[in-house]
Amino acid sequence: MSQYSSAADKVTTLNYVTKSLRQAILDGTLKKEDRLIQEEWATRLNVSRMPIREALRQLQIEGLVRIEPHKGAVVTPITSEDIEEIYHTRSLLEGLAVEKSLPFLTRDDKEELKDILIKMETLHLSDETNDEYIQLNNRFHKKLRKGCPWTRVHNMVENLGVSPIAPSLLADYYQQTQREHRLIYEAVMRGDAAELRTAVEYHILRTKNNLIDYMNQLQGEKENE
Repeated sequence: MSQYSSAADKVTTLNYVTKSLRQAILDGTLKKEDRLIQEEWATRLNVSRMPIREALRQLQIEGLVRIEPHKGAVVTPITSEDIEEIYHTRSLLEGLAVEKSLPFLTRDDKEELKDILIKMETLHLSDETNDEYIQLNNRFHKKLRKGCPWTRVHNMVENLGVSPIAPSLLADYYQQTQREHRLIYEAVMRGDAAELRTAVEYHILRTKNNLIDYMNQLQGEKENE
């Protein structure tokens, strides 16, 4: 089994394991309710059990596995239909939330949005910086919604269970995503609530379409093996 010789090796190994397990779930190699046995995958990927355990924690956050007592990790795949439902619903709710939030965003809120945006734009996206980008992306969207006084709408967006796998899978769309974030920020600075709502809805629906295309491509490659 491979061993870590440095912190960088640890990150590289963990990313490799996480990507491998994630792809096995998304392309259908691992089916719904399958047990993901650590020893089996450690042998298959030629790693120790430690990165397998760490990868499973990440996949649990992403909603691709659940951890059950006495049973371990069980696969809970996200299907194209799940993504269609979640992201379409989110586009409607988050568009409404940011529209209602805009009048209540303070100067400090807008400065923080600018700071987050610049950090995302200047970040060199890679396996090592992916987690940082996910956190920045989440902060950006939460800050946009911060002022929404409609607590039910705000809570529904928060509790939709949207998986954070999108930045991990859609690195090829990074530049497009950042252009959309910039347009969203500019709508905030203009104080145009209708423009902001439209920009956020478009951004979320575009991400949905790219995710579904990616999953279909993965499954097509699997069928052609």
